[in-house]
Amino acid sequence: MKRKNKDYNVPLRLLRPLIHIFIIVVVFFTIYKLRLITDLIPWIQLPIPAINYQETMLFAIISACAFVWIGIIKNLYELNKPIQNYFQTYSKVRIYRIITITFIWYFWSGFIFNYWVSRFIILFGAIISFFGLFFFDQIWNRLESYRHKNWRNKILIIWDNSDRSYEAIKTIKQWFSFKTEFISAEDIKDVDIKNYFIIVAVGIFPKEYLQKIFEEIRFSTTRFYHISEWYFLEDVVYKPENISNLIAIEYKHSKLDGRSIVMKRILDVIIASFGIIILSPIMFIVWILIKIDSKWPVFFRQKRVGQNWELFTFVKFRSMVKSADAMKKDLLKKNERKWPLFKIKNDPRITKLGKFLRKSSIDELPQLFCVIAGNMSIIWPRPHLPEEVKNYKTRQKRLLSVKPGISGYAQVFGRDSLSFDEEAKLDLYYIQNRNIFMDLYVIFGTFKVVFKWK
Repeated sequence: MKRKNKDYNVPLRLLRPLIHIFIIVVVFFTIYKLRLITDLIPWIQLPIPAINYQETMLFAIISACAFVWIGIIKNLYELNKPIQNYFQTYSKVRIYRIITITFIWYFWSGFIFNYWVSRFIILFGAIISFFGLFFFDQIWNRLESYRHKNWRNKILIIWDNSDRSYEAIKTIKQWFSFKTEFISAEDIKDVDIKNYFIIVAVGIFPKEYLQKIFEEIRFSTTRFYHISEWYFLEDVVYKPENISNLIAIEYKHSKLDGRSIVMKRILDVIIASFGIIILSPIMFIVWILIKIDSKWPVFFRQKRVGQNWELFTFVKFRSMVKSADAMKKDLLKKNERKWPLFKIKNDPRITKLGKFLRKSSIDELPQLFCVIAGNMSIIWPRPHLPEEVKNYKTRQKRLLSVKPGISGYAQVFGRDSLSFDEEAKLDLYYIQNRNIFMDLYVIFGTFKVVFKWK
C-alpha cells in the first residue's frame, strides 16, 4: 500500500496560536505587577486602585483567546500554506480584538468583573502585546522560511513558455517563502512531483496534462494550484486563492483543509469519547453475551484500507462464527451484491446473537476506539478490504483521500441494499460537497436507519 508523505508544517504551526496566548497572558501579568509599584512613572503620581489579581488574569485569558479566535477567522493562522499580507492581516486582527475586549470590559464590568479591570493594564497590555506578538511572529516567520528552504518544502512552478505566463511567474515568485524551482511543461516527466510541497501550473495546459499531475499527487500532501483562464479539472473541489493579486484555482480532494481538518478531528474525538462513556455499559453487556454465546474471541479484527491506502485494524463485535473467512470462499457464488462487495441473505456464518447485533448496528460500537486512535472518523465513506480496493475504478479511488467513517452518506440512503457503484457515487458526492449541515443530516439519518432496524 502507498504511504502518505508526512507534512511537518501543520504541527509546528499549531503551536503559534498557543504561544500567542502565552505571550498575551505574560504581558498582562507583567503589567499587573508593575502597576503595583508606586513609582512606575516618577513624574506622574497615579493612585493605585484596588486591582483584583484573579479578575485581571481572567480578562487576560479572555483577551488572548479573543485574539486567537479572531485570528483564525481572519486567516492569520494558515496551517499549510503561506500567510499573505501578514502585517495587514495582523493589524486587522488587532483592531477587531481591541473592539472585542473593549466591549467585554465595558459590558461585563459589574457582572463578571466586580472590581473593574484597570484601564492602565488594558492600555499598556494592548500596546506591549501588539509589539511583542509582532516581533515574535517576525522571528517565527524567519525561522519558518529558513526551515522551508532546507527541508523538502519546495515549490515547483510549471509554465507553458508563453510571455504571459512568464509575467505571471515574476509576480508570484515573491509570494512564497519556500525554495522555488521552475520547469517547462515538457520537462515534468523528469521530475518526481510528489517531493514538492506546492505545485503551481501557470498557463494553458491540456486537461489530460493537469489530470495526470493531480492523479500523481492525489494521495500526498502536495498542494496543486492552477493559474489560467482555460481548462480546469473535473471531479475535484475548487478553491479560489489570491496569489500576489492573481486568482489561482486550488485543486483539492475534499473541502477539508487546514482549520477544518483540525476542527473535524476535535469533534470526532469529543463525539467518540462521549459515545464510549455513554455506551460502555451496553458494550460490556455485549462482551459478556458474545462470550456466553460463542466463546472467544469477542472482537472481530480485520485489516481494512484507510486514508491514502494505509492499512489499519478495523474492529467490530464478532457477529459470525470463527470459521467465517474460510466459509466465504464457498459462498461467493451466492453473492447478491456486485463485486467487489459481498452479501447474501440468511448468511449461515452469522450467529443468532450476531443477527441482533447487526440489525441494531451495535456490532459497530468498538469502532469508536478506531476514531480515538485516528484511523477513522465519525462521518466519511465506509472502509473496504484490500482485495475490494484493488477493483476500484480511477474515480472511486478518490474515496481513499479521506479517512473512513463509522457511518457515511451512502449508509443513510440504502446501506447494504446499494450496489458498490451507487454507494461510491453517493460517498463521492458527499466528499465533493461536505459541510456541517450534511454531517448533521448523516448523523440524524443514521439514528433513523438504526431505529428502523434497516
